[in-house]
Amino acid sequence: MSHPLIVADTGSPSEMHGLHGGRGVNRWKRFVTGLMLHADWDSFEHNRLAPGAAIGEHVHTRTEEIYFIVSGAGRMTLDGETREVGPGDLAMTPLNGRHSIENIGDTDLEFIVVEALPPSIVDLLPVYRPSESEA
Repeated sequence: MSHPLIVADTGSPSEMHGLHGGRGVNRWKRFVTGLMLHADWDSFEHNRLAPGAAIGEHVHTRTEEIYFIVSGAGRMTLDGETREVGPGDLAMTPLNGRHSIENIGDTDLEFIVVEALPPSIVDLLPVYRPSESEA
């Protein structure tokens, strides 16, 4: 079985304004979607949130998220609990967890987000593995 090589275009992120009712600019780039993987991932993303910008409070009813802070200073809220986050911090948002993140620093808040599908969702979805060869 051959293994596919996926090369993602890491340049030219999308510029998103007021994401999920937030404010300011988030530069967002999705590298991989779950339809490209064998694992039960939904996406792998890179974000750069401008100083003073925020991604508004929202809920994912289908995925859990893992945020890894690369650089900058932020404030993340999960289900009403707020914590400051910085380089090396990891935050996990569960299925149906209400969350938001804002940049409280003077430079971009840079973070990676992985969206994963929990078993309760995977069990309801049809099997789709694009990398497998058809018989």
